[in-house]
Amino acid sequence: MQNRFGTPCLGVLAIAFSLSMNGCASSSSSNASRAGPTRIGTSLNAWDDDKPRKASLERDGLAVEGRHVVAWFPREFATKADSARSSSTPKPPLTDADRRAIVDRLDRGIAEAKRFIGKPDWSFRGDPRLYFYFPDANFISHAPGGNTAFIPLWRIRDDQAPWLHEAMHLLMKVDGDWLSQPDGVAEARMPLWLHEGLAEAISMEVDARTGMKHYSPLIDVPADQLDAFAAEHVRECPDPQRLLTYVGGRGKLPELFGEDRMKYAAAFYAASTSLARYLARQDGGYQHLLAAIASFDHETETYERLSGQSLDVLKQHWATEIGLNAATSIVRPSK
Repeated sequence: MQNRFGTPCLGVLAIAFSLSMNGCASSSSSNASRAGPTRIGTSLNAWDDDKPRKASLERDGLAVEGRHVVAWFPREFATKADSARSSSTPKPPLTDADRRAIVDRLDRGIAEAKRFIGKPDWSFRGDPRLYFYFPDANFISHAPGGNTAFIPLWRIRDDQAPWLHEAMHLLMKVDGDWLSQPDGVAEARMPLWLHEGLAEAISMEVDARTGMKHYSPLIDVPADQLDAFAAEHVRECPDPQRLLTYVGGRGKLPELFGEDRMKYAAAFYAASTSLARYLARQDGGYQHLLAAIASFDHETETYERLSGQSLDVLKQHWATEIGLNAATSIVRPSK
């Protein structure tokens, strides 16, 4: 099964069977007493490795609670993932203070994200918290659905995790679920650019408001350098015109899910984020884009109705503004 992100976020996408993964309670340190059902997240559309990793953490790990998040950590930082990615000396185990500092940071970001998108009372099945699982393993950060996100432990520990981007996928969802659709339907109709670009754009905004470090494995540049970064990587990808038909259009660029992923991923994520930020500037905020992403399978029509403008025309203006002056051979998304 191919996964949703070859890196981020913004973050891409595995479409898996919908699974509810409520596990057993676990004991914990001084930061968390014995876990009950309300401290276990629900993961929909889980990746193949998510279920055993989640169950293992709930059985043997430590849960630390905040007002807006619950974070599950391994009881010991085994360093196997850290050693696999680096020849440096393994780091010492996380302390209670380390875990609490991480949860406090997550809590602050999620609280601001809820305010920013106008959902201060967001909840999933009556639970207002997001559940972050931090396995000691190497994998691509992702939020498959429900109220759970999976982030490698080393990434959150090193402050190199796109955790807010993944959280935005959960917070922005309203009705409908592209991840649960048959592969062919989602590949043809899902506006992947909107889901990834809007999650990354709002993550940038929230991080700027809170003063937190923004990190994206593919777009590790300051917001004021994003447009130039996007233009450069679009021009350098193997087929700029093909890529740009999916930025602002329907469907998932197939190259993002194959061996050529890294030739296209930075360009796709950066361009999608740049376009989302451009549209927000034209609209005076993100309200139209948030309404569009909540309008399952009618995203383009909803955005055009609210903005009163053609997305294709706006896309051409955006391309000119960031220096992509060549014709883009835009394919109009099917309605």
